Amino acid sequence: MGLKEKGMQLGMKAVGKLMESQERAERVMKAVQTVQKGREVVDETAARLLNLSQLPSKADIKELGRQAGRLRREAKKILAELDELDADRS
Repeated sequence: MGLKEKGMQLGMKAVGKLMESQERAERVMKAVQTVQKGREVVDETAARLLNLSQLPSKADIKELGRQAGRLRREAKKILAELDELDADRS
């Protein structure tokens, strides 16, 4: 079995493990939705920036940094909760 196939096999096994319980599956879906919302914000912001004929202001860049920080914190919180669930079930 090649490295790619082994990686796919392990990835599928990990996804299966995550989806074993409905609560865990819901948390994963919430994390995915949070990331998707973040991607949408970035895409919308990028589109606005492309339409501008000048460079973005410092305030725009700071706001993007704040949004990215919020998303990062939310993702860390969700991952920590998943780790707690795994620890509780072990």
